Amino acid sequence: YRYCNTYQNFIGEFVMAPLAVTFFEKTIHVAALEGQLYTVQQVTKSEPKAVNSKDEDERIPLHWAVSGGHLDIVEFLLDNGSEVNATDEAHWTPLHIAVSIGNLPVTEKLLQSGATVNAQNEVGLTPLHYAASKNKIEIGTLLLERGADLNLMDQNNQTPLHRCAVGGYTVFVKLLLEKGARPNVIDKVKNTPLHLACEEGYGDCALVLIENGGDITLENTEKKTPLDLCKKELRAFILQQTSTEE
Repeated sequence: YRYCNTYQNFIGEFVMAPLAVTFFEKTIHVAALEGQLYTVQQVTKSEPKAVNSKDEDERIPLHWAVSGGHLDIVEFLLDNGSEVNATDEAHWTPLHIAVSIGNLPVTEKLLQSGATVNAQNEVGLTPLHYAASKNKIEIGTLLLERGADLNLMDQNNQTPLHRCAVGGYTVFVKLLLEKGARPNVIDKVKNTPLHLACEEGYGDCALVLIENGGDITLENTEKKTPLDLCKKELRAFILQQTSTEE
């Protein structure tokens, strides 16, 4: 039996993820995904260990309850011994999923239950990376309050600041900078967050980075400065704004 559901990958797009399981395992995994609390309760009553049974992708029912956004099932599973920091084969924890889909109540519950706030998946992304990528400011604030490391890098040496800069999320950029994010941190190709904001055409975001120490003279591996990556109009705008402030 194969059951397919949308499951978010690390760049935040939706992919189809097959779930091949035995009949018994299918019952609790699918029930958790579909919000069938009574079924989850009955299976758990018959077999308590079912709360941590894994499917072929190493996901436990908690992963699927979080994916479906079912807080009542999340609470039940956690109250009955579900492993809050269980990882699937891609090293996604339930917290990664909750943050990625933007579910604040579920995120809060997982953190209250001991979720590791700085867990990294197989590509090095933390929950804060996903909050930054999706511009989930309230969730990002919560993660920071719970000790999220805003300077952790993924496999491309990108920090959460890179992730929100490339999206032009100015308010999130301000939040991270206020909390101590390094404005001139470089990724594998020596792009700073400012390089990314400029390349994508986000002038307001670029100015915030510059106002907080972003260096317009730093070169990436292609010998390009942030201003070199700007379109003509944006370059003129940034130079005008920065010269006015001086």
